[in-house]
Amino acid sequence: MLKMVNSNAPFARKFHQDDPVLDKIDSELLFRGQDMLVPGGWCIGSRENGTGPCSIVGNITVVRPTAGAKRLENLINSLLSNDNFQPRQRK
Repeated sequence: MLKMVNSNAPFARKFHQDDPVLDKIDSELLFRGQDMLVPGGWCIGSRENGTGPCSIVGNITVVRPTAGAKRLENLINSLLSNDNFQPRQRK
């Protein structure tokens, strides 16, 4: 899983239905429990005693980026930097 996260690939694809890696992505990257929604930035509860983070809802107008969102931001900034983007433009 760590190799996937550190690959700098913004997306993954071509998983077979019921592939176990999808469950790992849900639990380890998206923090989604079985039969639960992916917790959003408005979820302020804890995961203690088997409760979900969305059992307590905070301000729904506040969006807090996750670590994955920060990784995607860094990747896009890197791809669009002068060092990477301009040399790859067609002339």
